[in-house]
Amino acid sequence: MNRFAVFQKIIETGSFTRAAHELGYTQSSVSQTVASLETEFNVRLLQRSRRGIKLTPAGQKLYPEFQQLLRQYETTHTIADQINGLETGTVRIGASNSTSRYWLPGLIKGFEAQHPHVHFTLYQQGDYDEILADIKRGKVDLGFIKQTLTQGLFTTPLKRERLVAVMDPDHPLADQEVVSLADLKAHSNNIILIPEGSHSDVRAAFEKIGINPEIKDQIQDDYTVMAMVEAGLGVSLVSELMVGNSDFNIKTAHTEPEVAQDIDIAYQNPAGLSLASTHFLKYVISQREQLD
Repeated sequence: MNRFAVFQKIIETGSFTRAAHELGYTQSSVSQTVASLETEFNVRLLQRSRRGIKLTPAGQKLYPEFQQLLRQYETTHTIADQINGLETGTVRIGASNSTSRYWLPGLIKGFEAQHPHVHFTLYQQGDYDEILADIKRGKVDLGFIKQTLTQGLFTTPLKRERLVAVMDPDHPLADQEVVSLADLKAHSNNIILIPEGSHSDVRAAFEKIGINPEIKDQIQDDYTVMAMVEAGLGVSLVSELMVGNSDFNIKTAHTEPEVAQDIDIAYQNPAGLSLASTHFLKYVISQREQLD
């Protein structure tokens, strides 16, 4: 089964070299692993170019089957460990900055109290599109993602995440508890946002009231956005979770109309989840009312 794990790591990292480094193998052994798979199945699985690697048409058809075999193998080991009085496994999670900081620590702590031998790997992304891609290519088992992006996946609704306006203390609207999007645009020469995948709701909210936000800067990280706002480089709308305990010298206000996004936990196929991931999924669903 190591061959399928190596192949999956190549696809996840997009590189033979990076896959070898993360697995602790030589690049030659990684190349030989792919060659042995191609020989066994009598097809070419990967195509290399200056831009990196990509699956061939045959590889695209076989890769999901390799992933399924690998998951079944891992689940079999997990069940064997349970029979021996253990409970092991690894849960791979994709999440945004706000989810990683405010939801996951409590969820993982509560889950580990019941399943102390389960391990977690967290892929923190600044954009929901990246989490979606990680789910679809099998890099993560479970992803916390915006509901509007989950078509074609299995999902469970978790929470509604509200966005708030953030401004530097000298901004004309800094002392208001609620600001209209129209006033925010009128009194700001730059609206800073994370790229489209995360903040299409923001654009839609402006467009609904007939205003083009004319977004100038797009930054991939919430913390960098707030640092730029603190420096007086513009205003933004970020998750209410992110600003609750931040150290940035910024002012916040609710917006009119309200801008919010529904967050789901998403995955490709419940039958393809490892036992550890299945248990964690059930635990998250049982705790969703406690998320804040």
